[in-house]
Formats: sequence, C-alpha cells, structure tokens
Amino acid sequence: MKSYAPWFLARLFLGLIFVYAGFTKLVNPVENFQAVLAAYRLIPYAVVPALAAVSPWIELVFGTFLILGYGTRWSALALTSCSLIFVALLGWEFAATGRFPSDCGCFGTGFFRPTVPQIFFMDLANVFIGLRLFLWKNHPLSLDRWLNPA
Repeated sequence: MKSYAPWFLARLFLGLIFVYAGFTKLVNPVENFQAVLAAYRLIPYAVVPALAAVSPWIELVFGTFLILGYGTRWSALALTSCSLIFVALLGWEFAATGRFPSDCGCFGTGFFRPTVPQIFFMDLANVFIGLRLFLWKNHPLSLDRWLNPA
C-alpha cells in the first residue's frame, strides 16, 4: 500500500508557510510591504501598491485552501507561481548586485525570520513541492476527496 503521509505533510507545510506569510503581511501596514517591493528592480513601481495589497490575500487564501485540501491542485499551482516569482526576483537581485536584498518582505515582521538566502532556497523547494502537489490528481485527506469521491 502506498503511503500518502509525506505528501499530506508537504501539503500542510506549504499551506502553513503561505498562511503565515500572508497573515504577517496583513497585520502590518501595507506601506511596509510596498517599500520592500519597491526596492526590487524587476517590479515596475506603478504595480507595487496593487501587488502589495493583493499578494498577502492570495497567500492567505490559497494557503488555507491547500491546508484544507480544497481546490488542492489549483491552490498548489497558485502558491507555486508565487514561489517561482520570488525565486526570480531574488535571483535577479543577486545576479544584478552580487548579493541578496537585506529584506525580501516574505514574512513581514513575524517571529519566523529566516535569512534571505534561506528564503531563496525554501522558495526553490516550495516550487518543487507545489508542482508535485499540482501534478498529483487524487489527494487523500482533503476536502476535494470528500466533495468529489469519484
């Protein structure tokens, strides 16, 4: 019998990371996150306010969906896209300046404060985990399974 526990735990892990990241940004003034995003060279300043307002909600909502297993594949794809975008942003900053930014803004001012290089590699891992969760069509221990038992 195949063990689903590792991928169930991976789904919970990825969901919790994004719920926490979104929540910590939402409890702080949006201007804090705007300032961090404005420092990235690839993001046009005109989109910074909208991006700072919307991305924490995307992280919180899709992270919650992933934990519950609701719309699991599409939630995993949305969060994988978020991680891939941050990998590109951090990688571009490193390539352009030879160093990572001092703050990537990923976790607001919460108690979990990994370094930016740690976040870069965590986002790389998140991309692979998220892609695997997206490609897996049948998620046990999920609302999807309960709502669509076929």
